[in-house]
Amino acid sequence: MAHENYKVKLEYGVSAIITLIGLFFVYQASTIGISKEAVGPRTMPMALAVSIVFGGLWLTIRAFRGKVGGLKEGYGFLESNLKRIMLVVAAGAFFVLTFWLLGYFVALIVTYISMLYIFGVRDKLKTILGAIIMAIIMQWLFMGVMRLNDPKGVLMDLRPYTNFISGE
Repeated sequence: MAHENYKVKLEYGVSAIITLIGLFFVYQASTIGISKEAVGPRTMPMALAVSIVFGGLWLTIRAFRGKVGGLKEGYGFLESNLKRIMLVVAAGAFFVLTFWLLGYFVALIVTYISMLYIFGVRDKLKTILGAIIMAIIMQWLFMGVMRLNDPKGVLMDLRPYTNFISGE
């Protein structure tokens, strides 16, 4: 019974995190300008964000009903590297903070470097070069090809420096 209670608590935690992430993206999607078309630039990001929120709420309902399934070996934090897990969660929170303060491009670079460091990559050249290449590709894909909103950072608007990647 103790393991089952553990899994229910873990599912509540996962659902809370997923719901909060979904709500953050609902807010971000609401900053995208609207148009007169039935399906405008805000439609897909908002649909994805709302789906994330519903997914988190569904996990909450499942945990509340006790429908979390059997506990498998290695599941959750019982046998995990708790320090690494907490660092990954912190990196996600740091991404959100950096995104808000400095924008998407810088948030990608900082988070990529943080995640590589968390998982033991110590080659500085590969880490920095990989982060810059990945950020350029993601900026081009999401802001250039998919034409998603690239909100400015609260502290600094770096979009004039990254617009060439997006093709603007």
